[in-house]
Amino acid sequence: MAAFVLTVAVAAEAADDGPSQFVRSSSRDGFTSFETGSRAYRHPDGSGPTVSLVGAVHIGDKSYYDKLVELLETHDVVLYESVLPRGAFGTGGGDDLERQRSTQDAMLFLRGLMAEFVRANGTVPASLTELRAFIVGRDTRLARPLDLARVDAWGSALDYHRTGPLAFQLASLGSNASMGGRDFELDLVLDQLPARVLEKIAKASADTKHEERRDLYGELADALDTNLQVRSINYDRATWLPADLPMEELLDRLWKRGERSATLEMLSSQNGLQQGIVRFLLSLVSKSPAFKKIVIEAMGTAGAAASGRNRSGLGAVDERIILDERNDAVIEQLRALLAQTDAPKSVAIFYGAAHMGDFESTLREEFALEPAETHWFRAMAAEEWSAGKIDARIKKLQADREAMTTADPAGAYPACERVDTRIAELQERRARIQPSG
Repeated sequence: MAAFVLTVAVAAEAADDGPSQFVRSSSRDGFTSFETGSRAYRHPDGSGPTVSLVGAVHIGDKSYYDKLVELLETHDVVLYESVLPRGAFGTGGGDDLERQRSTQDAMLFLRGLMAEFVRANGTVPASLTELRAFIVGRDTRLARPLDLARVDAWGSALDYHRTGPLAFQLASLGSNASMGGRDFELDLVLDQLPARVLEKIAKASADTKHEERRDLYGELADALDTNLQVRSINYDRATWLPADLPMEELLDRLWKRGERSATLEMLSSQNGLQQGIVRFLLSLVSKSPAFKKIVIEAMGTAGAAASGRNRSGLGAVDERIILDERNDAVIEQLRALLAQTDAPKSVAIFYGAAHMGDFESTLREEFALEPAETHWFRAMAAEEWSAGKIDARIKKLQADREAMTTADPAGAYPACERVDTRIAELQERRARIQPSG
């Protein structure tokens, strides 16, 4: 079973060991914990921006995510991980042709979100505001992408109105911001969902056996008595920006290998590798501390083992695309941010830990930023001892401390300090659980 848990740890995206370590696990006195790290990077002379790498895992305790948000909120801008369609990353371009294409991508992204609305409500939204409320209510990571997509590449808000239960008009007025025109002044208009999408929605509505797709990671989090990252963090913040490769580009690069890789199967299939593994775990999982300990230790082991060349368990080509080329997209956005005349003074890159080693190298080599303070955040823990067993260990450590100071009053300080730390940790754990009956 541990082997399957190790494979699932790819979702936690383990990091390089050593100087670039961003995950760690520990086990002592019946308590096993898994932590992720954040590290700030600055110029040695203190000038310029601070860039922080904030590692995360997708399943953890609610308090863990609350503390991560507290840290992220101290930064002017947060760049977060989210593979989305091309139109979700904002409009723009160096010329009118690029601006027209990016506006079309944004409109197609919004149309895709409208299809989700129709699946749930049987009609198109009355306004983009209603669409936003529905989408963000399901996944706050889509808040900023949706806001970005509502503005065309010439800086004008898209026009939307409903024309029927399943009909609408979504329009950009082009480069001249007025109706009509030719070439780049041409209005861009979408007025209906694709026929195949409507057919699929109708078929799903008519099929009484149709079931909603299971939220398997949510079920695993519930079984482990933890929380999902996407449920626990509100991404609906104006200064939090998606930074990633568009989904179309990611899949296209994988296809260009010349063969259908296992990674592509996993990404493109609703019943892919990771989903199958999670289903297997759900058939075995319980809220027992013993199982949770296995998960925590496996995640930590994956982090330590990732110091080799194959950091993530992916093939070499898949790894370059899934990790390195996605990292390149983030760094490109970071460059653009820091090149602005009103550049932010602090930027956090909020990503899976496997990406952090490459990010760190780029920050040091290209931006001349050096590591500064590091903070660790406990993602989850497994308590195996009862209150009575903790009390017994505290008494033993207190007796050991007294014996050390009696034997060597002058030289016992370093050892006593370590014992005091263990006692404090045990007392904190003791306060969190009920006395054993």
